Amino acid sequence: MGEVAALLAALTWAATSVALTSLSARTPPIVLSGLRLGFGALAMPIVLLASGETGTIAHAPAGTILQVVASGALGYGLGDTLYIAALNRLGMQRTFPVSMALYIGLTVIFGVLLLGEPFTWGLPLGALLIGAGTWLIISPSPPGEPVPPPSPDAGPVTLAPPVALPPPGLAGYALLASVGITWAAATLWLAAASGGLGAIAAGTVRTPAGAVALLGFALAFQRPALLAPFRRPSHLGAIALAGLVGTTIGSLLYVYAVVTAGAARTAILSSTSPLLALPLSILFLRERLTRRILTGTLLCVAGIVLVVL
Repeated sequence: MGEVAALLAALTWAATSVALTSLSARTPPIVLSGLRLGFGALAMPIVLLASGETGTIAHAPAGTILQVVASGALGYGLGDTLYIAALNRLGMQRTFPVSMALYIGLTVIFGVLLLGEPFTWGLPLGALLIGAGTWLIISPSPPGEPVPPPSPDAGPVTLAPPVALPPPGLAGYALLASVGITWAAATLWLAAASGGLGAIAAGTVRTPAGAVALLGFALAFQRPALLAPFRRPSHLGAIALAGLVGTTIGSLLYVYAVVTAGAARTAILSSTSPLLALPLSILFLRERLTRRILTGTLLCVAGIVLVVL
């Protein structure tokens, strides 16, 4: 069941990233991330009560609870906010595969170094493929390379006009790297600290921690931007749906997979997300898919498989 949960989490990440890419054009990353987490956290106590894991929170050591809270503030509060900023700046086709590859590669490398997970020769070989794939995705296209035409109009569900992906630049490189590093650190922290805390209980503790941190910051420093979505019911509903699907359902599946299947196995099954994201980015965001991005994404996924296997 842990492996199935990891695959379903990968599907929810790909779908939610489509919505976040569109929403990020109208809402600052901190506000969008905080509201999404907040709406997602509202449904988690109901899931917790239905699961019967309420007692695991009451009996968990205070140190475990604090570390799970800290991993949520780091991974959801900071990592997801940086990810939304990267989606808005660089597009889904660049941000998603590179962030996932860095996150998974770093998770496995430091899982070996810090958590005692086994070393295999697929680790350095996979790292080379991830590096090559990342370079193809984020490096500027050479002069004269043909640019594919915009994808056909997807009808009323289209969320954005056709766009050509911009070169990342130095700030873009730093943004992508920070997403991968933050996600990996939060995952390793969760895997090491969860102890006897149930998977759903851990998710119920972890997600509100990120929401409280971000909404508190937005309330103090970005109050007009925080209040703006509440004046547009359709926009607020889209954020709430992203929170329910990507945060409540996706994060619970993810935490369940990490706790029951392990960080490394969850990482390899989660590697299907970039491949699922490519057709979604073409159909709904109308991003232009180039041969370099397609080849780079395939190399990143192949590298992830080698790293974990």
